[in-house]
Amino acid sequence: MRIIAVGAHPDDIEIFMLGLMMRFKNEGNEIHFLVATDGSLGGLNSKENLKKIRAKETSSALKSFGKLHLLGLPDGSLGEKESHKKILKTTINNLKPDLVVTHYKKDYHSDHRALSVIVTNIIGHYIPIIFCDTLMGINFTPNYYIEITEFFELKRNAIMKHKSQNPDRFVELAKLMNSYRAAQCNAPKGVFAEGYFFESSFPFADIRNILPSSLDLRPFHIKNVNGFL
Repeated sequence: MRIIAVGAHPDDIEIFMLGLMMRFKNEGNEIHFLVATDGSLGGLNSKENLKKIRAKETSSALKSFGKLHLLGLPDGSLGEKESHKKILKTTINNLKPDLVVTHYKKDYHSDHRALSVIVTNIIGHYIPIIFCDTLMGINFTPNYYIEITEFFELKRNAIMKHKSQNPDRFVELAKLMNSYRAAQCNAPKGVFAEGYFFESSFPFADIRNILPSSLDLRPFHIKNVNGFL
């Protein structure tokens, strides 16, 4: 399959979606990353310098895992112009994905929320979408959990590429979030999981056949030595 992760800013995919995308890549799927905005408001450098810095950072972080597409839309005002929607629609439609992963509509950042609505309106009737966790899980209840333990160190390293963003804090947030999501499934200490939400709607009532196996929910005392079947 061809899978697209669509993030609002440089580093969003790394923090919220990269574990799942690594699982997809490991299973032989074609991976694309779309970063909607230039991220020019998220740092202490000048706006023009920050655009270049953040483009280099996310390119370095993601280049080993899939093809990167930087759309360069304005940070902080995503979706305010009709042209933003047209650019996103054209890019996604040209790639012809089998599945799209993006932000949830109740996320904390206005660009995240706007992107979620835009992507859903563009492709919701034609391509299945799953939504990634929000920062610290606020306003988000997953119905799909994916174990990412074997990929967590790679995810950490990718986040750390974003030196302009004080990345240690986001590594700690990701570690806390992914530990908590695993703990929700009664997993033992040291296991990491990402949480996602799929909203069943026609014609995609059930897409489990195209997703990696979900994290097992049974008590871990009846699982194998690694904590999972």
